[in-house]
Amino acid sequence: ERFFKKTNGPSSAEDGDQEAPLLTTKDSSDALMAQSSGSKEADDKKRHSVLLRKYLVVYLLAILSDWLQGPYVYALYDSYGYSQHDIAVLFVAGFGSSMVFGSFIGGLADSCGRRKFVVLFAAIYAASCATKHYKSYHILMLGRLLGGVATSLLFSVFEAWLIRSHSDAKLTKYLSKSFSSAMYCNSLVAIGSGLLANKVASATDLTPGLGGLFGAAAGEGTGTAVGDALFYTGGYLNPFDIALLALVACGLFAATTWEE
Repeated sequence: ERFFKKTNGPSSAEDGDQEAPLLTTKDSSDALMAQSSGSKEADDKKRHSVLLRKYLVVYLLAILSDWLQGPYVYALYDSYGYSQHDIAVLFVAGFGSSMVFGSFIGGLADSCGRRKFVVLFAAIYAASCATKHYKSYHILMLGRLLGGVATSLLFSVFEAWLIRSHSDAKLTKYLSKSFSSAMYCNSLVAIGSGLLANKVASATDLTPGLGGLFGAAAGEGTGTAVGDALFYTGGYLNPFDIALLALVACGLFAATTWEE
């Protein structure tokens, strides 16, 4: 009986002291795990910040180019002297092009490379902007068709790249934050681009040749493309020129900073 009493419980200070190192070891292990978890979380946040910055630079340049053009497409066609019916046909062609290409362009980008298609978007949309300088209806129609293709790319391949990049980096838990940041910045860009486009569109009048770039300050011309000239600058074309520059920067940043 005395034997069992002696061995069943910590009857001496020596027995109680044997459990202290075990508790200390467990506490140390928990502390190390917590420290490791905190370090990983900090590293994930840092990697996500880098990824988000790379995305926003390219995406916001692309969306800037789109917002700059929107308010002045109809105004430009009208200034070229086209009827409402002719302008309506141009718009329908653009929307139809977007509808057709939008049905398969996303899958094609997944197969061939999302970054490549972002660069392709920038090139196509830049070409669309360039066609606006020509009064020819056929060239304007080509520009609308190109613009429709570019719009399909704008609203598909950028988000596809973002989702895949988060997945590859094992940062999917930050995906909602990335989309939220993109939408918030998109709103700011929309406001800023509207103010900028209005400013530059009223800076000079629509003028044949290169006169709208280097002369013909606002008020000196008619603001309407009259005569038989094929190529025009200034006036409502100024927002499209800035959009073209934004697209060039967009394509360059995508090609040099994004991974496929």
